[in-house]
Amino acid sequence: MVATRITVDQFEATCGDERVELIDGVIVPMPPASDWPTSVTAAITAMLWHHVHSRRLGRVYSAEAGFVLFPDRDTVLAPDVAFVRTERMPQGEARWHFPRLAPDLAVEVLSPSDRAADMQAKVAMYQEAGVPLIWVVDPQAQTVTVSALGQEPRVLAAADTLDGGEVLPEFQVAVAELFA
Repeated sequence: MVATRITVDQFEATCGDERVELIDGVIVPMPPASDWPTSVTAAITAMLWHHVHSRRLGRVYSAEAGFVLFPDRDTVLAPDVAFVRTERMPQGEARWHFPRLAPDLAVEVLSPSDRAADMQAKVAMYQEAGVPLIWVVDPQAQTVTVSALGQEPRVLAAADTLDGGEVLPEFQVAVAELFA
């Protein structure tokens, strides 16, 4: 069976409030997350929002936001949490549409339903789109894999400190705090 392919514009006009992403023109369902990953996502969102808002660094997005990562590819991903710097934020009428840009930070929080191969493919797409900083948060292992553009991924454990690098200056949090 061949999946029906649609464009970003068709997707945006028809997806409504469904939890779905668009990957190369194919709609991919996003099952709801369980308790623990959702709580971790909320904690990260709150920490980032406080840091970003108090410093007027840009905008923090929740999992409902879809990002059109490529100008020439029908792909819309919805990271669990995302950040876009002030100078890159959509303005005016564009605020009522999916941002046509790759976020400066994409955070994915692993759920029991996430398959490793799917997450690797998603991280590869973020990297291909030029996302400068990607965090893959694993509540079960209590680790954060940090992928910064041009660097080898680093795995941080509960005793380590997660920072925002050049993307989020001065942001630091103990990894254990994400899972508290």
